[in-house]
Amino acid sequence: MLDGLKSCALSDFEYWLVFRLYTAAFIPVFLSSYLLIKNKMSVRLALTLVAAFIIAAIGWELWLTYGLAGGLSVIERRSEALSCAIPFHLNWILNSLADVLIVWIGIAFVKLLYKNKPSPFLKWNWITFLILLFWFIAQNIYIEGFFYKFQLGSNGDLSWAPMHPLGSWINPTLFEISGSPITFQAQSSWVIMTPIIYLVALYFHRKHQEGYESYAIQKKQAMRPGHHKV
Repeated sequence: MLDGLKSCALSDFEYWLVFRLYTAAFIPVFLSSYLLIKNKMSVRLALTLVAAFIIAAIGWELWLTYGLAGGLSVIERRSEALSCAIPFHLNWILNSLADVLIVWIGIAFVKLLYKNKPSPFLKWNWITFLILLFWFIAQNIYIEGFFYKFQLGSNGDLSWAPMHPLGSWINPTLFEISGSPITFQAQSSWVIMTPIIYLVALYFHRKHQEGYESYAIQKKQAMRPGHHKV
């Protein structure tokens, strides 16, 4: 892979961007595979992460990669070197996997904060929602401002997407970081993603929590003296 990247003639900044993307994409794949093999990942978390991948892909990554609704495709918005290092049809997959890592970190951080408290994933908790919202927006501002500023294009270049409901038609610049505009369109995806992924996490945690409790009750009853299977 490193030899392949050398042939792409990446600048130092582009090399770092590519390295970061592949790393962020591979971490959830390898880490989740390891944890599942070792039986150290819950079904509810695994399903939440799979859902996050699907939501991110359908919600905006596919649309931005291919320019499906009035925007430019990603290869028209970035350098030839970046397109060489990040294959066109692999772009949405890598970015969706990186989005999974962002969701995973958010969930892990919330669980750490509630380590000795009742789970915030069994019923809606506004503090949990605000924590996730802050994390999702903060990381996206950082990425837009410092990593993807050379491939987001100017206003009107990005495609409409289900989780970019106003498209580039209503896309004000919210503020700037080191001369890089932070736009409404780019941030809207994670604003919308927050309640969706939280509701998804609530659903899977409730479902599998109830399943576990039912299993535990049945197992306890089966161990009682005089209990016989019918």
